[in-house]
Amino acid sequence: MELTLYYQPGTRAQRVRWALEELELEYRLEYIDLYSGEGQSPAYKTIHPLGQLPALKINDDVMIESGAIIQWLAEACPDRGLVPSEDSPQRRAFLQWMYFSVTSLEWPAWEIVLHQKILPDKLAVKEIIPFAKKRLGSVLATLEQSLDGRDYILDDGFSVADIMLGYILVWFKAELDTYPALLSYVERLQQRPAYIKSTT
Repeated sequence: MELTLYYQPGTRAQRVRWALEELELEYRLEYIDLYSGEGQSPAYKTIHPLGQLPALKINDDVMIESGAIIQWLAEACPDRGLVPSEDSPQRRAFLQWMYFSVTSLEWPAWEIVLHQKILPDKLAVKEIIPFAKKRLGSVLATLEQSLDGRDYILDDGFSVADIMLGYILVWFKAELDTYPALLSYVERLQQRPAYIKSTT
């Protein structure tokens, strides 16, 4: 299959690139500069109707949403072992952490980044930040407990659920000193050759 990833460094498209590298799949990168407004161009909106990243062209079809893309890719390559099979005892835990990453973890993390670093002062709502930080603290404590004594989030070892979680946790690596299991987890993920290739 022919794969084209619409991509900009520092966006959720990195999750997909990381998964592609872990799966050792051949793909082409098509750079989209969201900051210059290229995402809102009529040409790109025929690829992604919201003008966002990522988008993955699979032959002549396009798929959006990073979690869905990397789960589909992993399931399309079952021999790589990056997703539990439908009948695996780890399947429920896998689905739990996949959804956890884009709801419980990403929501407060994104609120903090958005209102603290991205939006101009006239649009940022600084009052949101303390609430989001408190919520994120609860989420990080949950992950800390879940990762204590294990290398990856599933008993079976590394999976694309680790990509979903790790991508967000890297944003806050400097603040993980009080979460030793999480800090070790993030450092372990960042040492993976596929992660390193996905950031270059």
